[in-house]
Amino acid sequence: MAKQQTGGIYRQTRHVSVTGILVTLVLALGAALALNLAQEANSRDRTLTTAVLAAAGAPRTAAPSSDEEAAAYVEMLVKTIPDVDLFAYYGLDGNPDAFYDSLSAESDPALLAPLDSGLMARIAAGEGALLDDSQAPRGADHCAYAAVRTPEGSVTGYVMAGIYLRSIRQTVLSTLLAYLLVGAAALAVGAVLSMQLAKRIKTELLGYEPDAFRDLFLRRMELLDALDEGLLAIDKDSRVIYLNRAAAELLSLDKTTAVGRPLAEVRPESTIPQVLRTGQPEYGVSVQTRRHIQVLSDRMPVRRDGRIVGAVAIFRNRTELARLARELTGVQHIVEAMRAYTHEFMNKLHVILGLLQLGESARAEEYVLQLTQARALSTGKIAECIAEPSVAALLIGKSCRAAELGVRMTLDPESHLSAEPACLPASALITVLGNLIENAFDAFRRMPAASGYEVDVSVRESGDGLLMSVDDNGPGMPPELAEHVFERGITTKGEGHGTGLYLVHSIVEAYHGEVRVESAQGVGTSFIISFRRPDAGQEAVNPIP
Repeated sequence: MAKQQTGGIYRQTRHVSVTGILVTLVLALGAALALNLAQEANSRDRTLTTAVLAAAGAPRTAAPSSDEEAAAYVEMLVKTIPDVDLFAYYGLDGNPDAFYDSLSAESDPALLAPLDSGLMARIAAGEGALLDDSQAPRGADHCAYAAVRTPEGSVTGYVMAGIYLRSIRQTVLSTLLAYLLVGAAALAVGAVLSMQLAKRIKTELLGYEPDAFRDLFLRRMELLDALDEGLLAIDKDSRVIYLNRAAAELLSLDKTTAVGRPLAEVRPESTIPQVLRTGQPEYGVSVQTRRHIQVLSDRMPVRRDGRIVGAVAIFRNRTELARLARELTGVQHIVEAMRAYTHEFMNKLHVILGLLQLGESARAEEYVLQLTQARALSTGKIAECIAEPSVAALLIGKSCRAAELGVRMTLDPESHLSAEPACLPASALITVLGNLIENAFDAFRRMPAASGYEVDVSVRESGDGLLMSVDDNGPGMPPELAEHVFERGITTKGEGHGTGLYLVHSIVEAYHGEVRVESAQGVGTSFIISFRRPDAGQEAVNPIP
């Protein structure tokens, strides 16, 4: 395809280049030729003037006494003074006494007409040479006259120097030929350079014709604008060079005014330029937007010939996906809760069946009533305090899990969580609470079987932020383990573990929260995590692009 299209760009480039060279050459040669001819005319005038003045001022006391002396005198002058075609000497009466033509074998003074009285008066009246073509000899184009004077100043004769028209034509033709040769050489060089330019343009356009490349570019721009993902590109000076429709909507920017401006003016809080400095791509970065929608960004440097020439950022709207994830997560925890309920229910049924077989129907009835009231109280309390369904489902599931393990799990009566937490998304809350509660359950596995294992959970949301805590009365941790408990791979459960608390710490850092662990061996462990609201006097909790 590219090879089929290269002819057009070659022809167009060559045509434009050659036309431009021709126009430039015609204008330049015309101006140069006119200037050169004007200079040649001035040079001829100076030559003729110098010639007749030199002839008129030659040392002598009187005019030549004979025609032979006059002829010899004229011939000597013509041979002495170059660039003069003919020379004549006129007597005081204006009749030619001697004539010499350098371009003809015939130099008979009879071929010249006498000078008229008016011309002789004008010549005698002037102090220098007189340029006059009114009485030029036949074939001559330009003549100059001067009076021959005695030392006392009296006129004794006249001299004339002239140039033939053919000499002027020869000068013009030689000058024009020289310019034409220069123009032809320039045209040839221009044609070669135009071919090189065409090849360079073809390489830069990847083998496409300019029109085809333009159409392809516009189609791809339309495709990029139709994407749901936002695209923002900057150059090496952090200036916005491209912004598609989705990115403008996600970031609340005006596409027409943002392109071409520095990114620091368009989005002062953006950290995309750090990709230019580090040269390392970044993925899954949370973005704070003015419309408070959840956006994830991937950004990577753009390299050309091994050098970083810019960066591009891709923005994805994760609001709807996060909502679906919360719903799915809630359903998953509900399923887990139902599984735990089923397992626990089977155990209780076995107890009831045993009581009935023993004939203890009254105790069986009392046992059923106690179980029903306790379970209704536990589920109802969680639903009353925790309005976010997926987090509530998590706590219900974990409470059933605690019952299976023989652990008493309680929710702080002062707990409160809205349906739309402001400090961090429900998915992050589930990760934090789920891993902390499960970590507390794991702590009891290292203790001998006994009763009295407790896990207390507190989730308190207020206008200033969010405070969570998970306390257990397990074995506790030694100080050297507590200092590194959030590092990946640090665990007391063996190889393959040590990820849960690392994820908790990562989420806390990502949303600018604070985490504190308090542990005493033989007493238990407490994890306290706090977050401030984005509008509570602290910078936004989400990382900024």
